[in-house]
Amino acid sequence: MASKNRRKRGRPKGKRGSGTKFSPSTLVIGGITVAVLVLVGIAVIQGSGSAGAGDDFEFEVYQGAQHIGGENVSFDDVLGLGKPVVLNFWAGDCPPCRAEMPAFQRVYERNQDDVIFLGMDVGAFTGLGTERSALRLLSELGITYPAGAPPSRSTVVNYSVRSMPTTVFFDSNGNMADRVDGAISEFKLGTFIDDILDEA
Repeated sequence: MASKNRRKRGRPKGKRGSGTKFSPSTLVIGGITVAVLVLVGIAVIQGSGSAGAGDDFEFEVYQGAQHIGGENVSFDDVLGLGKPVVLNFWAGDCPPCRAEMPAFQRVYERNQDDVIFLGMDVGAFTGLGTERSALRLLSELGITYPAGAPPSRSTVVNYSVRSMPTTVFFDSNGNMADRVDGAISEFKLGTFIDDILDEA
């Protein structure tokens, strides 16, 4: 009968005395995890700043050199022209890009005196075309706004281009005003342009 009164061994019920003990290896792994998360957080914060403020790049000009300052220009040069800029990342073998570009051309024709449109071909870095397919698409669709291509994949990475097409809007001071990941309608594009011009 004495066994009935014997206290059971193990962790007591309730919160009292329920603390968890960590081994040295657990603490080391936890510390490493926290350090990695902090570094990732810093990278995300640095990468989420306004594109264009430190994300300059030179690019090969396909067409429209007279509107963006010449054949050998950088994106900072384009921003320095003092007009809002519509930077559109596209590719020659990208179906949504093909569908979107005629609308960009029409909006460009209505606003070309006030806004700079710049198509940036990144097909070579996204597996969606080559320079040849890009030039063919420009010709086929009758696109006349300035277009070119960056020399490396770093531009795609710096601007976090994860969807094709991607459009980044800059105000006349060179600050990023908005962005759209994916295709954009003519109406929505016109609305973005009107908003930027109204703010200017």
